[in-house]
Amino acid sequence: MMKALVFHGPYDVRLEERPNQTDVLIKTTSAALCGSELHRYRGHSKINMQPGYICGHEGIGIVHEVGAGIKNFNVGDHVIVPFLVSCNECFHCKRGVHGRCKNGRNFGGPSLDGSQAQYFRVPLADTTLYHLPKDVDLGELAILMTDIFPTGFNGAKRAFIDTPREDWKDMSIAVIGCGPVALCSIISAREYKPARIFAIDSIPSRLEAAKELGCIPINFKEVDPVAVIKKATDNNGVHAVIEGVGLSPALKTAYDIICPGGKISSFVRNKDLIEKMKFIDLVLPQLDQSSVDALKRFERGELNKVVFKPNGLDI
Repeated sequence: MMKALVFHGPYDVRLEERPNQTDVLIKTTSAALCGSELHRYRGHSKINMQPGYICGHEGIGIVHEVGAGIKNFNVGDHVIVPFLVSCNECFHCKRGVHGRCKNGRNFGGPSLDGSQAQYFRVPLADTTLYHLPKDVDLGELAILMTDIFPTGFNGAKRAFIDTPREDWKDMSIAVIGCGPVALCSIISAREYKPARIFAIDSIPSRLEAAKELGCIPINFKEVDPVAVIKKATDNNGVHAVIEGVGLSPALKTAYDIICPGGKISSFVRNKDLIEKMKFIDLVLPQLDQSSVDALKRFERGELNKVVFKPNGLDI
């Protein structure tokens, strides 16, 4: 049972006990910063700026308490928590578009507290949580499965899905932006074995990472990426573009380099490759002042991925 403020009518709100039917309480083992949180941190966002909610939409942990109606999870289960909850019953969920669930809410906002805490609540837990695989030791890389790797994976999947398998080997694709999510897209795109992948960015370290993954790096501050790609493709353009920036200049570049009939995929399991790219470059063993300092370093671009361990390194 849980305590809740229940609305009964005008000027009639009562404190009652209600069954905690569909919720699970997670003891956080890891929570990470996401680049999207910087929009709020910098004061640029026009939404979710109300003070008071707990941050974080990337989290994994151990089931600490379960509601009476929970069927698929038990206390002690290690779980991956996606960045939003979904019901698996509404119109959108039944079509597989869980990100637009009519009953869904995103973690780390006014409507649902996030994972950057020792514990956090997961509504609709049976249809939201995923069991952490027991047959593979992902270590800290498991945190990538809460948001950025699935995002990158689907960005790549959409780029190839409408092209017959036998034609994948002849495709040229371009990835605009080479941040952590885009690098996940590149890793996923490699599984389709296209002829070549162009990687566009302006940060040398990111371009070097893309080059290590077999891409042709293009620094847009040094050369015109449209001219380079047009020349390399006999003025045809690439078959698909994975756009991972989310700004209008990047999208314009995508339209400028795509061939007629091509596809633009915008998203604004290869563990060895991910480890090689060193996505996670700081793990903090507790929540203290160093967590705030890490956010400042993350904002300055000094760190690609920060993971918090609110309950210590041993869980």
